[in-house]
Amino acid sequence: WDVVMVTVRPGGALSKNLDGLQHEVLGGWRLSRSKELVLSVPALRCFLNALAPDVILSAGNHAHFALLVATTGALSRRTVYRFSNDLTHEDAKGRRGTCFRRIVAKLIAKRAARLVLVSEKLASDPILAPHVASGKAAVIPNGVDVALVRSKGEEAGGHVWLKRDVPIVLGVGRLVPQKNFGLLLEAFALAQRERDMRLMIVGEGKRDYREALEAQGVRLGIADVLCFTGAVDNPYPYFRAASVLVIPSLWEGSPNVLLEALASGTPVVASRTAGNAVGILDNGQYGVLTGASDIAAISSGILQQIDPDTRIEPRDRAKAFDRSQAFVAYQTVFEGLLQSAS
Repeated sequence: WDVVMVTVRPGGALSKNLDGLQHEVLGGWRLSRSKELVLSVPALRCFLNALAPDVILSAGNHAHFALLVATTGALSRRTVYRFSNDLTHEDAKGRRGTCFRRIVAKLIAKRAARLVLVSEKLASDPILAPHVASGKAAVIPNGVDVALVRSKGEEAGGHVWLKRDVPIVLGVGRLVPQKNFGLLLEAFALAQRERDMRLMIVGEGKRDYREALEAQGVRLGIADVLCFTGAVDNPYPYFRAASVLVIPSLWEGSPNVLLEALASGTPVVASRTAGNAVGILDNGQYGVLTGASDIAAISSGILQQIDPDTRIEPRDRAKAFDRSQAFVAYQTVFEGLLQSAS
């Protein structure tokens, strides 16, 4: 396959790992994401008309609407949309977000040539379920390069805590409310009363949100055992050193962090609302599942998973989600689309 990656902004993590792929940047206006996506529509349409690709894959939810507008007409018959996150977003108090997301999803599902859904939970959504039944939508969970994760996990980590014999509780992800790190701090503070441990959160976000989390750590009395590392080039030594990784997300699609933890052999505690965590962990056979707002349960899960006598090991569960299987599934979708169009 000849692959061209098209983005609105230059740089980013994807650009560091192109392996010779052609990369086209449409924007670079340094505006908000939504404004840049709107401005990119004419350039995207012109580029796609000139390239005339056999298949167009919209890989993430944020760009779907821009591509929907840009591919009006014949191009829509070549477009595959990948739904990478739940359509219904709820905050910690159970309040749901705008219905605009669901309206757009309905339009996309109608116009798309094919749909890819990253979880069975998405497949059960009322908007998407009929397209699963018709064969238009395929469920393809995210994949993880198990060998690569394990290899990079053997590299030296850059933080002194990784070398100490004190249990590390790890959180990984963007510093945004969706990831529910504020509740993780509360659960950790409760567990820390029972046993000495450290909490490390790997990821970056807006400064004001990080500062709010740091202030919360001070109020909870855990500032001395709490570390925000920011973004790191290689997070896998952190996975390998951690006694437990906690994913308390309010929503997800198919969380890559969970798959990376399994590949690293790291015991996990995950919320049932973290995308398809229930399926990945096989209803608790490979890790602890809790409610996203249950501080006591997450705290108890942390204590259970850092204890060698009580922890639930991930064993070889990561092999079921090896990235090679995802590649085959995507190829099947693309080839089926080409056959139907010929």
